[in-house]
Amino acid sequence: RLMPDSIAKFEVTDADSFIFGLKGMPEIKLRLTEKVAPTKVVLGAASDKLPFSLTALINPIVEDKSEVQLHFTGDFNPMMAMMIKGPITKFLEALSENMHKL
Repeated sequence: RLMPDSIAKFEVTDADSFIFGLKGMPEIKLRLTEKVAPTKVVLGAASDKLPFSLTALINPIVEDKSEVQLHFTGDFNPMMAMMIKGPITKFLEALSENMHKL
């Protein structure tokens, strides 16, 4: 429900990690690195090849409604940053657009 249409692969590997691939990008394994229920979830890359994290800050508004901010942090060389900027931006936009489906 949350993943964008550009997802080429999505596989849950265990309770705290999953693998996903965007079209035109290598597959990435993400692991749950921090969880402060119900206000914060941090996913980090399980590999040092693409070191990044995705943090969701959740602000409950009322019982069944929340506001969510997504923060992407990565440490990439300029060439890699140029290659992944477009796909990652589209991925984050799709996550934002699909958030209401949760």
